[in-house]
Amino acid sequence: MVKRDKLTKNQKRQIKKTQQKATDQNKASLSLGQLGERRHGRMVSRFGEQADVLDMTNGQTYRCFLRQNLGSPVTGDFIEFRLDAQQQGIIESIGERHSLLQRPSPHQGLKPVVANIDRAFILLAPLPDFSSILLDRYLIAIENSEIDIILVANKWDLSAEIEKQQIEQQLAIYAQLNYPIIKTSTKSQLGKGQLIENLNQHESILVGQSGVGKSSIINWLFPDQQLATKVVSDNSRLGQHTTTASQLFCLNPQDIKQGLVVDSPGIREFGLWHLEPNQIAQGFREFRDYLGSCKYRDCLHSKEPGCQIIQAVEEAKINKLRWQNYLKILDNNEL
Repeated sequence: MVKRDKLTKNQKRQIKKTQQKATDQNKASLSLGQLGERRHGRMVSRFGEQADVLDMTNGQTYRCFLRQNLGSPVTGDFIEFRLDAQQQGIIESIGERHSLLQRPSPHQGLKPVVANIDRAFILLAPLPDFSSILLDRYLIAIENSEIDIILVANKWDLSAEIEKQQIEQQLAIYAQLNYPIIKTSTKSQLGKGQLIENLNQHESILVGQSGVGKSSIINWLFPDQQLATKVVSDNSRLGQHTTTASQLFCLNPQDIKQGLVVDSPGIREFGLWHLEPNQIAQGFREFRDYLGSCKYRDCLHSKEPGCQIIQAVEEAKINKLRWQNYLKILDNNEL
């Protein structure tokens, strides 16, 4: 029997209105009260009109409100904020971004995921089932953001699934394209040192579909966090969401300007409909030597005569599976 929601729509509307009023009053009291000097911070995580901010001077984290008309600050943003006597703060400005990873959302348009990172770790695993086309979707988005990429093959203790899905053979394709691959297992402690070595001195994000083990990796790297984790559904073999908002962690508390790691919510699909066909092709790094040399300027590299990419596929200079994934992604974007 399904439990009915005891709150009516009017009651829910009134609760939301009351909460908004309380938020506005808190922001007003901060604006009217005595605020201290401006501080430089980094956005740790955002919750509606509030955010946790890491003070880049003392390493402390403060809960802050966002000023109106500030824009849309996201995890990783450099910001300026001020505190009142009760150590509550208000964010007053967002700094210039040197990188931005974003993805389209059906209801919110193009949605920023994280700002000011220089490295993305794409997690994949045998459970939920490995998907080369989903991996390629991530690669296209991140390649177009000009962010370095490392692949993390997690749950590498599941040898039977790895063999069954021929994941080793599929990953060899990406190794040939010079994507670094780190094999990890939180159960057998495989790859932890190599992962930390590649996270140090960088500002990174962990991305991947729900269930690949991002929260387990965060718990592995940051034992004090103990984020909630969920197992993959036995029936659907799909992951379940545990992380609901991007959150920033510091690998080395003694040096909060480096070794920053962002955990992002898992997603089962990564839409690319904000990208043009040429940007999708650009996301396949092995295509780049051939782009612009086809017979037709507007070549989609699908069935056009004189296409240099199709010829490269026929000559085994470009892997056929990757080209087929490109065609599927292109067709999906044009629906």
